[in-house]
Amino acid sequence: MSCTSVPFQSLPFPELFKDYISQNPKLSEFFSGSPFSDSEIEKKIETFCFTGNRKKTVELLKDFNQQFNPPAETIQSLNKLSDEKSFAVVTGQQLILYGGPVFTIYKVLTAIELSNKWQKKYNKPFVPVFWLADEDHDFEEVSKIGFPGTDEFNEINIGALGEGNETAGELSLNGSFSEFRKSLEESQIETEFSRDLWKALDDFYSSGEKLRTAFGRLLLFLFGKHGLVLAGSNDQAIKNHVVQPLQKSVVNYKELYKSLQGTTRGLVKKGYQAQVQVQESNLFWIDEYRQRKKINVKDNRWAVEKDGREWSTEQLSKEIEKQPHRFSPNVFLRPVVQDTLLPSITYIGGPGEIAYYSQMKNFYRNFDMEMPLIFPRFSATVLESGIDRIKEKLPFSFPDYFDRIEDLESRYIQNKNSVDVEQLFAQWKNRTDELTKEIKTKIGEIDPTLAGSAGKAKAVYLAELDKLKGKIYRSIKQQEKIQLERLHKIKNNINPNKNLQEREVAFIYFMNKYGMDIWDIFANHFEDEIPDSHKLIRL
Repeated sequence: MSCTSVPFQSLPFPELFKDYISQNPKLSEFFSGSPFSDSEIEKKIETFCFTGNRKKTVELLKDFNQQFNPPAETIQSLNKLSDEKSFAVVTGQQLILYGGPVFTIYKVLTAIELSNKWQKKYNKPFVPVFWLADEDHDFEEVSKIGFPGTDEFNEINIGALGEGNETAGELSLNGSFSEFRKSLEESQIETEFSRDLWKALDDFYSSGEKLRTAFGRLLLFLFGKHGLVLAGSNDQAIKNHVVQPLQKSVVNYKELYKSLQGTTRGLVKKGYQAQVQVQESNLFWIDEYRQRKKINVKDNRWAVEKDGREWSTEQLSKEIEKQPHRFSPNVFLRPVVQDTLLPSITYIGGPGEIAYYSQMKNFYRNFDMEMPLIFPRFSATVLESGIDRIKEKLPFSFPDYFDRIEDLESRYIQNKNSVDVEQLFAQWKNRTDELTKEIKTKIGEIDPTLAGSAGKAKAVYLAELDKLKGKIYRSIKQQEKIQLERLHKIKNNINPNKNLQEREVAFIYFMNKYGMDIWDIFANHFEDEIPDSHKLIRL
């Protein structure tokens, strides 16, 4: 296994993310420090102040983690958080079936490696924490799993787990799960690791099991030995503990809205797009069926969409205090709730998360809090040996494979053949244009009414040339069929679904092919790496 770096600038990542990685000064006002500056990290550590109750946080998280069968190392990490000098290195993700795409793994590995690195460097306790986004309700994201096939990228969808708006933490694997699981196993090649993998997965994922419990137990099975701690807000005791920011989001909603609006306008003025649309309300209501519904506000009157419930601002604040478990934070309020519970020195996120955190620095200050350092997660593409081997036979660099397949085919054919087909036909058409002008003039001298017919004859002729060019390309493609098939296979692995591999390919795909301990091998290779570039990992 080897690891090399590719600049983010050469790959299809958002401009804000690229500028953040390169620490473009025009973004500095939107963040609380640079994740790549030792002096700014040290300053953040020295000035960090957690106003929460550590003892209560540890108590709540110990109870929360019990549902996931935590190993001794997780409990040891939780005990470390009692230390007034300790810090949480936090990341998180939606609860996707079987753990989701491989970027979930990269998030966890970044948190673990950064905790280990900073603990040695600063001689203070750092604890990796994974925040289960167990109140989200993006069913489309959680319900499918993808992996490379022989000829194309494959996706298997479980179908309906619920009505569509339930919080992910409450979704249970229903009767359709057994068929989904069977289809998934049949789609994977059988290896020496398959039996152990499915045995382990079946211990966590089975009909009737909650998605949150299965996801959390899988993460601790893989990374609990590294001291990973799980956290989340879809828990009544934890929600009772973080009631203040929920109430404040209502009482001070105008100031919060103005703050988010102002920061977002500042980003737009500097040429960036807002990752998340700013709204006056940052709350959802969770009804008796666990449906998550948006709460809207107008002139101090709050109402649940399609529900009929209404409150004044004062009434809603009291309702939150009375039953906080019925209220859920949106994408802006969730980090504040998270950092009310945890002594978060840094949050580890992908490009999208970094983009919405860029809108939040002043939002945090409205809660008398400082935004944590925002650290990029590891980003990587795995080049399996079979793909790497045939890639060497083609004239393209890694970034080229993010171009359209039609453009890659055309460039390959042009590069491969001694005859430049485009140039040949361009010359042919140019000469045709010149000759038509001469002949058209002479025809016009004979009979002016026939000059237009000469132009039509030229158009028919050019159309026939285009048909001929197409036939030539098809002939070349047939001659180069094997290489073009290789080209498709490489792109299918590097750029599946026209997306980054890390966002599409399920991490269990690699476990099935390379073993249950593959992520420990990745962890060893990431020890000496920093996530300032995209990594090419050759297996």
